[in-house]
Amino acid sequence: MQRGERECFMRIAVFSDSHGVKEPMLAAIEEQKPDMVLHLGDYVRDAEAIAAYFPSLDLRYVRGNCDAYSRSDAEENLLFNADGVRIFMTHGHRYNVKLGYESLANAAHFSGAQLALFGHTHEADFLRMGDVTLFNPGSAGMGRQTYGMITMKGTEFKCEILSL
Repeated sequence: MQRGERECFMRIAVFSDSHGVKEPMLAAIEEQKPDMVLHLGDYVRDAEAIAAYFPSLDLRYVRGNCDAYSRSDAEENLLFNADGVRIFMTHGHRYNVKLGYESLANAAHFSGAQLALFGHTHEADFLRMGDVTLFNPGSAGMGRQTYGMITMKGTEFKCEILSL
């Protein structure tokens, strides 16, 4: 890198299972200033509050098991590319992640994703299964109150668990 050049990274904040606790997420977004925010469900209305507070933010979200009666048109799964990485995001309940991650890893693999993001367990986790990296940011609203930060450069990415 030459003098005066800056490395270009994309930073993605990942929240899940906020269950109505919005303020710590809003504060983390304000402090971290991520390029994108993802919310993995429970509650969709919390993601909608983020959208209202940060209207120009690139925000994507899916519904969780506690969003069954939400009027939101949020999908249960999203698949998209971010800075060269194919990402599969879901809440996780449809893949029985409390019993194991095989079903989720298979769905992500067959969708062509390198990274699968999920919640539902309220426990932060990060592991690799086959050619897919699985990342659960934990619960933003209950227990330890954590979230994830993904730093990407091209097809390389690093996942961190941070406290709210």
